[in-house]
Amino acid sequence: MIRLLRKIVGLLVFAGIIFGGLEISLRTLPELIPLTLLKRFQKDLRVDIAQQRSLWNESLMWELKRDDGGPPLKLFKPHTEFTYNFGKNEKGVTYMDDQGFCNPSRNPYDLSKIDVIAIGDSFTWCVVLNPEATWASQIGEISGLSVYNLGRGGIGPYDYLQILKHFGLPKKPDYVVMNIYEGNDLRDSIRYQDHIKAAQQGRVLYKSASDRGTQDIDIDSLLDYPVLRNSYSLNFTLAVIDKAYGILKNAVSRLLGGDAPEIIDFHYRFRFPDKTVEFNLQNADESEVLYAKKLKSGEVDFVAIEDALTQFVELANAHGFKPVVAYSPSAYTSYADYVEFDDPVLNTLMPWFSQAQRQFLSETADKLGYTFVDLAPAMQAAGHALREKEMLYHPINVHFTMKGNRIVAETLARVISSQPND
Repeated sequence: MIRLLRKIVGLLVFAGIIFGGLEISLRTLPELIPLTLLKRFQKDLRVDIAQQRSLWNESLMWELKRDDGGPPLKLFKPHTEFTYNFGKNEKGVTYMDDQGFCNPSRNPYDLSKIDVIAIGDSFTWCVVLNPEATWASQIGEISGLSVYNLGRGGIGPYDYLQILKHFGLPKKPDYVVMNIYEGNDLRDSIRYQDHIKAAQQGRVLYKSASDRGTQDIDIDSLLDYPVLRNSYSLNFTLAVIDKAYGILKNAVSRLLGGDAPEIIDFHYRFRFPDKTVEFNLQNADESEVLYAKKLKSGEVDFVAIEDALTQFVELANAHGFKPVVAYSPSAYTSYADYVEFDDPVLNTLMPWFSQAQRQFLSETADKLGYTFVDLAPAMQAAGHALREKEMLYHPINVHFTMKGNRIVAETLARVISSQPND
């Protein structure tokens, strides 16, 4: 019995040393916590650590009241600042303006009228860019028109419309540009309608417009006790267990022929004549591939996004602005002649996905009455001319560089300038 007690005491002392050392290390250097694990921390502690690291977090947000029954839509508070750090040169501090959007001082909101309003997701917003480098701001520089950027990362077309109603329509714009991103706007439209259907059945599908679901175990409930909820080391340990559990559960499910998320390899590269450039180094945006496969198989269709476009045109007719729908291609579409995917299936699937969306938007423009601007040809021409000398996208976060934004701005400015101003 005494020997057993000694072993137990010894194990407890050893565990205390391990957890104590981990606690001190994580509190001293919270940046050591990977973001994939931090997302699984208890909510209040997660926000506290994110604040220490100047990361995007709930304390920087406020909730916009919706009129369409969609999931909670969180926007940035005025004068918010936070850091982006994707590694290498893809890092920087992002500043929000006095309305909580990404605009430089040359594009103020406090005008009685603004000529051009831009709405969209992170391909409209500023990711590792200064506000004046976005395509929206550059349209104003090129055309001389007043412009305001209402983009916000991580949301979809129905959310764009809510932001437009609240912030854009009061400025009596002549033009509103809705930027549809090739990678995820179809997905986000479908998720919105799934949320609406679930709500009608008394279920909650998504807690917010940008919710993707991160936990396999309900850690927030598990860490409801004060002793646990404030511990960096215990949160870290449980986050590791949760992630490992999810991986193991899916592996077993696949082995047994059950329903488990598909393993997607979305790495690719551009083989230019003089250099090969690796892209999507973090293997992000796997859902882009998933929804391409769903569209190809007929599991999903364009109905959800067409409903959002219909609402957009209805707002245009009611408020007297010209609706412009721009299509921002993914990097692999802009460099279509040079791309090579790790997964050879994607060499045919992703070009098909791009063409299907562009054809749908073109045909729907004729039906609904909006101006469609396919940005792919201009981006492809620039990609051919510049190749690796000046990239249009960042290799890790795969968003537009300043040059990519410039090509978009020049293309859209030409279209807007050619529109009759009734």
